[in-house]
Amino acid sequence: MLLLINTYYRVMNRSLVLGLLVAVLAVDPASAQDPGIGRLGQELSGAKDVSVRRQAARSLGRASTEQSVRMLGSALPAERSVEVRLEIVRALRTISFQRYPGYRSALIALGNAADDANERDELVRLRATEALWEAGKKDLLDPVPLLERQFTDRSERLRLSSVRMLRKFGSPGAADALGRALLDKSLTETVRLASIDALGAVSLSAPGVAGRGVIEANIAVTDHFGVSPLHSQRALELRHERQIAYLASLVGDPDSSDTLVLKAVKSMGRVKDHASIPSLRQLIETHPSTAVRVQATAVLSHVLARQFE
Repeated sequence: MLLLINTYYRVMNRSLVLGLLVAVLAVDPASAQDPGIGRLGQELSGAKDVSVRRQAARSLGRASTEQSVRMLGSALPAERSVEVRLEIVRALRTISFQRYPGYRSALIALGNAADDANERDELVRLRATEALWEAGKKDLLDPVPLLERQFTDRSERLRLSSVRMLRKFGSPGAADALGRALLDKSLTETVRLASIDALGAVSLSAPGVAGRGVIEANIAVTDHFGVSPLHSQRALELRHERQIAYLASLVGDPDSSDTLVLKAVKSMGRVKDHASIPSLRQLIETHPSTAVRVQATAVLSHVLARQFE
């Protein structure tokens, strides 16, 4: 019992020391090479107790210097505990989001942690991928290449999470990545179905009748002052045409299953662009599946009706 108590207080005292170290470092901007950070790095890489290593990772994240980024990045591949690796990912995320010194190196370390060639644990890879996606939303990087790379990850969960993140990111590049995924026959049908659905959902941000009126008013005002509009109706149309091109390619492929084609037709209905009309008519006339023909007929009626809004 006495041994357990002594061990507890030894761990708590070390954690307290680490906390005091980071408090000092946080108020001293000139501490980029402070030996205190070196002490934190030694605890992270050498302490036997997991709780001490986790506290060291947190403290290095709060210290947020280039030296602390190097310590975190070098400790990550060798760390055996998933809990500590997750803490390191959180620390790197903090440094990246606050644009602290060394944040670009922190982003690189997160990219390594998201790669299943480097990181064996699915949850660590997922959290690193989510951090990079969030970094993209903060304009720290373009997350699309990384998210598209994750389609080759051995975890189906992570592949599907990447589809959802691309859907939420919603940039033209994200739409292209989803389009390539839905056409990729090396991916599972589950991932391809999710990509089809996501590609159609990206268009849900498109304006309706009132929204198009706002865009037209914006264009008129900006034309008057000789500046570029915030949004262009033609830009939206081009995006929709590109989305339809991917979906049309899939429905026109005789190797596509009825399940994939049905999902693609539904996504065409969400985009509601006139570019889908030839493909829909072709499906109505020639597709062997009654369900596909019925769905294509319903979607075609919605697309045609939209032209008269």
